[in-house]
Amino acid sequence: MQGEAAPSDGETVLKECVLRDGIEYCRTVSPDPAAPDGAAAQTDYFAWARPVLDDPVGWAQQNILNLDVLLPVLYQIGAVLAAVLLGALLAPSIRRQASGLVGRLPKSIARNVNDTVPRLVRPALWALFLYLATVLFVSLGLDGTLVRIASSLALAWLLIRLVTTFLPDAVRKPLAWTIWGFAILYAFGVLDETIAWLSNIGPPYAGGRISPIFIVQAIATAAFFLFIAHWLATRLKTRVHALPRVEPSLRILMSNALQIGLFFGAALLTLAGLGIPLSGLAVLGGAIGVGLGFGMQQIVANFISGVILLTDRSIKPNDVIEVDETYGVVKSLGLRYASVITRDGKEHLIPNEMLITDKVVNWSYSNKDVRVKRRLRVEYETDLRLAVDLVCEGAANTSRVLQSPAPKCLVMEFGDEAIELEVRFWINDPENGVSNVSSEVLLNVWDRFKEHGIDIPLRHEDVLITPGSTIKVELARSSEE
Repeated sequence: MQGEAAPSDGETVLKECVLRDGIEYCRTVSPDPAAPDGAAAQTDYFAWARPVLDDPVGWAQQNILNLDVLLPVLYQIGAVLAAVLLGALLAPSIRRQASGLVGRLPKSIARNVNDTVPRLVRPALWALFLYLATVLFVSLGLDGTLVRIASSLALAWLLIRLVTTFLPDAVRKPLAWTIWGFAILYAFGVLDETIAWLSNIGPPYAGGRISPIFIVQAIATAAFFLFIAHWLATRLKTRVHALPRVEPSLRILMSNALQIGLFFGAALLTLAGLGIPLSGLAVLGGAIGVGLGFGMQQIVANFISGVILLTDRSIKPNDVIEVDETYGVVKSLGLRYASVITRDGKEHLIPNEMLITDKVVNWSYSNKDVRVKRRLRVEYETDLRLAVDLVCEGAANTSRVLQSPAPKCLVMEFGDEAIELEVRFWINDPENGVSNVSSEVLLNVWDRFKEHGIDIPLRHEDVLITPGSTIKVELARSSEE
């Protein structure tokens, strides 16, 4: 309700009074001197604090030192302490009973609520007892302002415990402090005035104002929709990866497309929830597109290359590839890079554009059967057919070498110093390495050559001195001597 106070210096001062908890709070409503006649008045949102600021001693004598005021306050403090003490005493036994009831639930449900229910017992008891105390004070016609404030804070604590249990650790503390702030303002009855004051500060924009309340609302809205999008993306990606008749590369493409689509939808819903017109983003979208075209060419190229790799299935997870002196197994394919783990445990992040433009050797593109070739030499005095048989036998007795196709040894060349042989064998696990199996084959061949007295010739050079030639020898003193 509004009333008109006595004029001071020719000005009319309006007062707006509100009855709350049996106490009448009044705030001054003065017209804006710069505004024309009939304009809206400017509200003093913190008129409730004016008596304390204007005359603190008189306010203390009237509201604190007065026995009629002090006794109801002591009654309320006693009720609050009794509720807190009673809740603390009953909490352990009720917590044990709640844990026993949770243990009887199915394991899938009990696993989710086992850590949540015990944390809610004590604040739930405090909220219950304080609410009962508030009802009791109201029924007796007594002032219960402090009990109502304590009940509101206990209920806020219960809600904070319940809500933050299901949120990530990174957002629990900021959200808890935010809820505590609103709960305290609501408990003291100044939430509406605070929100109204915070909503009217900040630079204006088309159709609204960038105020602290708008910023908090934007952060909360974006966090909510992004959390929902992340939750849905995780669940849908799990379902997509479990599809039995879909290629792994297509699964990755589908899961990435779902994730991008969900986050894009979350951004649109956030803008719509904040009342920001989407048509106004056309110019901004064009500017971003130009920036992507000129300043982010490599990123866009890698993104498009990643889509191509995922659709044509030329490179798939668990393939063994060799690119730019990197030999390893493809661990995962993304929209920007491919993860390749080499035999020494290093994980190389190769840009997708390199896999499209450069020469790539895919050792397991159509199948994993790989033929390995290694050269070796024997002397001219060697029984050549025996040497060929021993080479084939040594390769066949290696654990990772396939028996079909069987290993072969070919005579490649009669060289100047020795006879060149080449052993060829097949393996079907190139992800376990090629050089190591080649080493095992050559060691087996070496053992068999030693058993049969076959030598591997050393490289040497012959110097022919023709008759009648002379050799000139000169002795020179070294610089050290």
